[in-house]
Amino acid sequence: MAVFTLDIGTGTQDFLLYSRNNIRNNLKMILPSPTKIVARKINNATKLRKNLLLKGYTMGGGPCKFAIKKHLDAGLKVYAEEKAALTFADNLDKVRQMGVDIVEEDFNLEDAIEIELKDVDFNLFIPIIEQCCEEKPEKYVIAVQDHGFSPLESNRVFRFRIFENFLKKDGYLTSFLYKSDEIPEFFNRMLSVVETIEKYDENAEVYVIDTVFAAIAGCMLDVREFPALLLNFGNSHTIGAVVDKDGFILSLFEHHTNILMRRGLKGIENFINDFLKGEITNEDVLKDNGHGAFVREVVDVKEIVMTGPNAIGNYKLANPIGDIMIVGNLGMLNLLSKKTDFNFEIL
Repeated sequence: MAVFTLDIGTGTQDFLLYSRNNIRNNLKMILPSPTKIVARKINNATKLRKNLLLKGYTMGGGPCKFAIKKHLDAGLKVYAEEKAALTFADNLDKVRQMGVDIVEEDFNLEDAIEIELKDVDFNLFIPIIEQCCEEKPEKYVIAVQDHGFSPLESNRVFRFRIFENFLKKDGYLTSFLYKSDEIPEFFNRMLSVVETIEKYDENAEVYVIDTVFAAIAGCMLDVREFPALLLNFGNSHTIGAVVDKDGFILSLFEHHTNILMRRGLKGIENFINDFLKGEITNEDVLKDNGHGAFVREVVDVKEIVMTGPNAIGNYKLANPIGDIMIVGNLGMLNLLSKKTDFNFEIL
């Protein structure tokens, strides 16, 4: 059975098709992130002095949002369907304030460049899968960073409150892996991912997870002694979780990577040490323009393992099969095996 896994970050999208027991021989690709690809298309339209029509789904913002602002600043027009427009802000009035015109799905515009927004583009992956004579996937596991739909409240605050609620209700990493019919209604980006996949394959079995928890689950595969602190230094967010051998989360923080990086290595290490001692509160992180912190229990950590494109510090680098770029994909497979009858092991 083939499992399609895709870990979508700000910088790259990391693809792994799990289809053989020896995972090192499986099909994999590291590609620019969907938002970077869309940003490049927008920048090309700006150079050509062409208006834009954005269709499709809610996807990750960042680079493509900056490209839209640049396009508008150049005196060009941007039209967007509602789902696509929600890529840039949860409140459509804020999108309109940017200068974007919200249009109906049947809206057409002559001489405009049309761009489809979506996190999962099968035009990239299916030809490769077919040309390599790989079997069609039966399961799809996708990781995206979803702040949650929060038009009236800071999604920075809203996102971590969601995490905290789940931690208090369950606390295991598996609770953050959602089957398509389990996704909370406020995760509109995750729901768009499911819609995109089911449009391609209506019989698909789809699971989604936030990128930060995929990374944490991947780090678990390289831990020898628990409880352990698992760190992911992403391009946008840095997250740390103290977990036991069963994936139960004892404490958690999420901050913005660029803010932590400004402190330097020593400042980051001090922050992590204070967190492990239970001295970092939710208010501390919020006041520092981060997302938050949750401490259920302070324990003696036996090991610290990290991953991510901005990994820094004298900690062990997660590398369970010799490829640091697919740690998140391995984490997704690991959680899928714990949640379903799917069997996954690293040989």
